[in-house]
Amino acid sequence: MKLNPGFVPAVGTPLDAEGNFIEASYKKQIEDQIAAGAVAILSMGSMGQQPYIKTGECAKVARAAVEAAAGRVPVFVGAMDVSVARAKERIAAMEDLDVAGFVFTTPFYYAVTPKQQISYFTEVAKATKHNILLYDLAVVTQSKITLPTVKTLIKTVPNLKGIKSADQQMFRLMKLDPEIPEDFIMVYSGLDTFDIAYRWGITTCLDGMMSCTPVNSKKLFDSMKEGKWDAAAEALNNILKFRDYMAANELWACYTIAMNLLGYEGSFGPDYVPKHGPEWIPEVRKQLEMIGEPVIA
Repeated sequence: MKLNPGFVPAVGTPLDAEGNFIEASYKKQIEDQIAAGAVAILSMGSMGQQPYIKTGECAKVARAAVEAAAGRVPVFVGAMDVSVARAKERIAAMEDLDVAGFVFTTPFYYAVTPKQQISYFTEVAKATKHNILLYDLAVVTQSKITLPTVKTLIKTVPNLKGIKSADQQMFRLMKLDPEIPEDFIMVYSGLDTFDIAYRWGITTCLDGMMSCTPVNSKKLFDSMKEGKWDAAAEALNNILKFRDYMAANELWACYTIAMNLLGYEGSFGPDYVPKHGPEWIPEVRKQLEMIGEPVIA
């Protein structure tokens, strides 16, 4: 399995007030990401609200992603859950789709040991004909996926094809390790050091911030490809500025406003997050305009 160098946005999932999926808004977002140069799409990642979406809506979201991409770029789909049985239910609902692979974090209600991780990933992988990718997200799941765990799984899980992680040191060691297959996908998610990782050969990067900063994402990866590192740094700094603004002012609420301003209808955060009032819209608009993102709403 091969993934081209470039950016993979974890696209946001638009929902209405009752938690129902808004398909047209989602497909428009994916179309815009592909136009910006995305080399793949992650549907229902962390920024895509995967743990929060109603069970009955998940397959609709994945199907819409596949339809919107229309074979132009690979589509990966988050199917993580807190048990093997629940993850298998998610897989079964989406197994008929033409996806590039299912993406799994460790179970995330309790911390899990390496042996438990190996058991979990082995069993969910058996439940699908598709490839799977690991998603190392210890800041949320409480459980780090370590290099020894990855190496054990590579030997025992034939459809394991890659990992997404912000652990640059682990990726460095994997690059140097002859036991790691050359085609094993390493998708970097350390937003603050994307440009550094790219210069050292970790050329496929993924983050939810790409979904609301398509102009800067395109500039970042075009500039890195051309070796224009100052321009790349400027684009990355713009993305980080907007991320830091949202993080300081209720990320999910600001993210919804930003996505609406970019032309995507719906709510893009968990339903328990208090909504910012309309007085917040001018400030979020200002932040987007300052970094050159095309506010159209």
